[in-house]
Amino acid sequence: MSDQAKKIDSRPFYWALATLGIVIAVWLGFKFFGEQRYYNTAWWQARRPVVRVSEPQTATPVEVRDEWRNSLTVVQTEKGLYFLSGTKYIPSAGTQVVVQANDHWDIYMCAANGQRCMPIHSFCANTVWPNVKRDEKGRAEGCYAPYLGPKTAAELETPPPPPKPRGGPGKKQKDLDPPVGMSHPSEWASLMGLPAQMTPAAK
Repeated sequence: MSDQAKKIDSRPFYWALATLGIVIAVWLGFKFFGEQRYYNTAWWQARRPVVRVSEPQTATPVEVRDEWRNSLTVVQTEKGLYFLSGTKYIPSAGTQVVVQANDHWDIYMCAANGQRCMPIHSFCANTVWPNVKRDEKGRAEGCYAPYLGPKTAAELETPPPPPKPRGGPGKKQKDLDPPVGMSHPSEWASLMGLPAQMTPAAK
């Protein structure tokens, strides 16, 4: 038997290597886009322009929780308590911050210059840390969290309609209301200092 016949076919190895490379490239691509949106970078703002910006507020971090899959920053301002997702950009005590909303109503707390943003997970209006009052089910009073759902940019400009009865298999069903404390940001964004109308430059 010749040496050529004894040689192992290396094509499956190269196919596997190429497949692995494609999977890694796709994963890195999703990670890049995710981080751009998560931190509202200038690159992301060019695609999802900021249309509402609050007046500056004075920030004071009151709790930072940095655990695996459970990172949270709580910031106190004159408007209330902001619960931010993550701990990458923690404002120093006494610094000025603004709240931004883009054309899809993603909301962020950013430095006064509009950079170093972190997404707002929830907001408690006119609340001073640690006086967050909760009911018997643990739900906080006067607190809000974004509830958007799959809607277009035009639909996001109006509050969601009340739930309508709908038919279901075997019995009538009704669409469930959003969880208590969750609603469209357009209903309570003014409590954070966001203007009711889009900024003229962003229209």
